[in-house]
Amino acid sequence: MEAPTRPAEAAEAAATDIEEASRRALAPCGWALALLAAAAFGVAACGSSTDRSGSPAGDLRAYVDRVEPLRLAVNRLLDRADPILEAYREHRIGPGTARRRFGRLERTFAAYAARVAAIHAIPDDLRGAADSYAHTYVLEDSYLSALTAALPDRAFDELPHTADRQRAAIIAWRIRLEVLARRLGVRLPADLQRAGRGEIAPSPLGD
Repeated sequence: MEAPTRPAEAAEAAATDIEEASRRALAPCGWALALLAAAAFGVAACGSSTDRSGSPAGDLRAYVDRVEPLRLAVNRLLDRADPILEAYREHRIGPGTARRRFGRLERTFAAYAARVAAIHAIPDDLRGAADSYAHTYVLEDSYLSALTAALPDRAFDELPHTADRQRAAIIAWRIRLEVLARRLGVRLPADLQRAGRGEIAPSPLGD
């Protein structure tokens, strides 16, 4: 098996750090710590961009350095949604437990969404696609919040249906990134190829 590229290794490590910080932030002093973690992430991101910007290629690398760890952390977080929903469907956990667990997941996602929205240093040629990509986090958080509220009564008929819109925006963002990276000679993390290809919205019905 080919060894992971250094950018991929760095993104994976940063994603793990983000997950750990988010878990600590959602402990009893939750939201105050979450805000501090988001602020700290913003300061760190600004510092790294200074090191790597100054050219179109450097600006693109700096953007990827910010967004890729968050994207990976979000993917890992959403992998935890289906086991909660499956346990609830199979009556292994009750409605209160399901709602509490999913509520914690949604709050963590919301913190990630805020961090994505806080990325302002975006290459001009990517800004439109990046803004649309960031908005997919808003749509996903709205869905997760609605699903959390719907769980106790299994009132799933009124859930938002935005998965197709999100997928289209994510794929457009990924393609735009790839075009710019080829033009500028920037190597992207291999995992970016998965963006927009997997499940978008976890289904409470298991389909």
